[in-house]
Order: sequence, then structure tokens, then C-alpha cells
Amino acid sequence: MANPDSLLKAYLAAGDAGDLDLLDQYLHDDVILHDPNGTASGLEHEKETWRAARSAMLDLRHDVREVVSSGSVVAARIVVSGTLHGTFAGVSANGRAFQVDQSIFMHVSEGKVREMWTTVDTGSFYRQVGAFPK
Repeated sequence: MANPDSLLKAYLAAGDAGDLDLLDQYLHDDVILHDPNGTASGLEHEKETWRAARSAMLDLRHDVREVVSSGSVVAARIVVSGTLHGTFAGVSANGRAFQVDQSIFMHVSEGKVREMWTTVDTGSFYRQVGAFPK
């Protein structure tokens, strides 16, 4: 990958498209992932997260609005949208659409993501889909 900005966008595009084999090109096998659910590690864990999201929201989309990078660090402001057609994050399928803010911070080494922090406006997600986690 030529630059960290392109890496971020390619990673999100692959996930949105459901082309999870491409994630091998963008993430280290032992990538460390920090998100609202806690900390996990491993490429396979991240693929499973994308599988669950794509299974519930076939129209899942990450629209990158701003990217700032300095050396090996990338930060982005993203708008995530989709329609809940399957169970996700403790919410049953209900056909309701959502649009929420997300931020991602990445550390990149050797052309791949080594560690990533993700924050998502989950409160807004739950309000928009009219449900709260069980």
C-alpha cells in the first residue's frame, strides 16, 4: 500500500464489499484491535467482526470524511450507514436505517495496520434503529 491514507480507505472498502480475504493485505496477522467492546487481537477476529456486520447489514457503508496522517499514524472521521436486516450488537433485525459517526486511529508498520482504535456513536445507532442492546 502506497500510503497510510490509502490503506485506511482500502481496508474499509474491502470490509464494506464483504471481500474479507483482502484484509490479509491490510492488517498484520496479530493486529491489536480496540473498540467499544474491548480489546482483541488477530486478523481472524477482525474478519469475524466484519462477517457479523455484513450479515446483518448488506448495505453497510463507511464514508471517509476526513483523514489526517503523520508518519505511521492515521486518524479518520467516518460516517457509517446501513440498514438493519439481521441481528447485530444485541439488536434484532427490524429494517431500520441508521447513520452514525465513527473515528479510527491506526498505527501502521511494514505497510499494514499493526494496531487500531475505533470509536462509534453507539447511542445514536440504538436510537435510530429503535432498540437497545439486550
